[in-house]
Amino acid sequence: MYIQAFSLLGANPVPMPLSELYTALETRAVDAQEHPIGIFWSAKLYEVQKHLSLTNHGYTPLIVVMNKAKFDSFSPELQQAILDAAKEAGNYQRQLNLENEKEIIAKLQKAGIQVIEEVDNKPFKAIIEADVRKAFIEKNGSELVEKIDGLAK
Repeated sequence: MYIQAFSLLGANPVPMPLSELYTALETRAVDAQEHPIGIFWSAKLYEVQKHLSLTNHGYTPLIVVMNKAKFDSFSPELQQAILDAAKEAGNYQRQLNLENEKEIIAKLQKAGIQVIEEVDNKPFKAIIEADVRKAFIEKNGSELVEKIDGLAK
């Protein structure tokens, strides 16, 4: 989906391992990259890329998973405790992530990165939404998209 979306925006996406990205940016084999802020910082991509646009176009959640048979073997009380703890941990992780991103952005600005915070995503969305949505539904069905649409309202 990402390759299709960026292609629709006029880019020429080049999937590559993160281990090769620094050199590719340094030698101008690629012009830009798309990663979470934490990766931009930890991979030191700010050394070879001088702009960061905060588009908020994606979010990769960290999820808690467990074998269903194992979960079902627990008492209802323990199942509920696990679900409650997972929800609490998720909320805590999101808060920590926000705080961490703010700290990293400040460090990036101090390192000379031009951080573009006000990005109007509407024109991008208008270009890619229909095609990417259609491809996602073809691959995954419409049920998940309908649930996401319901949550977005």
